[in-house]
Amino acid sequence: MKTIGKNKRVTVRIVSFVMVLFAVLSVWGIVQTYKAIKYAKELTVAHQRTVASLASYIDSLENDLRKMQYANTQTMTSGLSVSLCKASAGAKNCLSELNAGETPLSNVNKFLSQASDYIQSINKKVASGEKLSETDHEQITRLYNYAASLSDKIGYMEEVMLSGDITFEDAVSTLSMLKDTGDLSVSYSSTVTDAEKSFADYPTLIYDGPFSDNLMKKESELLKYEEEITQNEAKKRASAYSGIPETRLIATDDEKGTIEAYVFYYENTTVAVTKKGGYLLYLLSDTFSGETEFKENDAVETAKNYLTKFGYGPMKESYYFDSDGICTINFAYTSDDIICYPDLIKVSVSLDKNKVVAVDCSGYLMNHKKRDVPENTISVTSAEKAVSPVLSIKSYKTAFIPMNDGNEIFTYEFLCNDKDGNDVLVYINAVTGDEADIKLLLYSDNGTLTR
Repeated sequence: MKTIGKNKRVTVRIVSFVMVLFAVLSVWGIVQTYKAIKYAKELTVAHQRTVASLASYIDSLENDLRKMQYANTQTMTSGLSVSLCKASAGAKNCLSELNAGETPLSNVNKFLSQASDYIQSINKKVASGEKLSETDHEQITRLYNYAASLSDKIGYMEEVMLSGDITFEDAVSTLSMLKDTGDLSVSYSSTVTDAEKSFADYPTLIYDGPFSDNLMKKESELLKYEEEITQNEAKKRASAYSGIPETRLIATDDEKGTIEAYVFYYENTTVAVTKKGGYLLYLLSDTFSGETEFKENDAVETAKNYLTKFGYGPMKESYYFDSDGICTINFAYTSDDIICYPDLIKVSVSLDKNKVVAVDCSGYLMNHKKRDVPENTISVTSAEKAVSPVLSIKSYKTAFIPMNDGNEIFTYEFLCNDKDGNDVLVYINAVTGDEADIKLLLYSDNGTLTR
């Protein structure tokens, strides 16, 4: 009897142990499955981020190569060369992550190396005083065409990856099948290695006019000598700017940015009025436009009248863009037919009611000031010589433009055509005669974009 009882206890212990072990293994399995799912999700997000970065770098590379087709001075060539090398290095870094498996991406890597090395050789050629030959232009165009094709493919690949239509492995496999660019008949510079090509942010796409992403300084030129107004006075002005009765406007948290402002709201509209001077900083209505009843010309006229009414002027419209029935117009201050691009105001008008629904005056408030035209400027005829011979000049204007170092320069703005009829803006420094900038004009049914 004792033996039977003892055996029974042993059996119960074994069964209990097995059940506990099973439970532990089940929990462990669930935990591991959860970790695997979590890791897979994190890996997918990482892959999507890598493809998105690659798309951005290739887009930048395409942009630089197109501008290089029109560059005609050492200053511009050098700047584009640096930008292109950074984009190439960033793209290569992304490719190294995509190439972690067994699928080779040698063709894309080869293209990135060719583009970077060839443009550096072009830069050295121009720096030594040589002019680019017809063959040079053909090679640059060849690289640009490949970059454009590559950009389209990677952009589409990014889109379908995000939608879940293809896997990361499928995307890499697709990328690996891109055709080779072939060997370029040039001698590459061997003095710059991949290790020396720094990794930096790619240039941004500008949707509403030249220089709109390069206008903010540390201190407002216009407001630094203005007196501060009270919140009650600001409320009165907010009512005038928005058309909302003063009694309905509600004060909310003040704007604490570079330009301090009192902020008010009513329903779907927010108005910010600067503490110094009481200027409109921004007006924003969270509204949707109904069926389009008005044209872009009507919107431009409405926006002009709005700015004139509140003392912003004289302003000249340059480019506009339509989105969901809202027309956003880019205005720049103009004096004596000179465009002052730093003094930028964006006005959005609904095309169903022809009503101002948004205004951004930050560029104007930060940069507006009295400007003196340099006395030692070159003639427009001399400036024209700095424009690439592959471009045909249609017209010109004079303009102040902002530079990356925060300074401004006085330029001749030439509107040009390339051989395919594409419009290009070339800015020539009116003092030194160097190319200061190149902007590509892109037209669509929704308006004009610059890049």
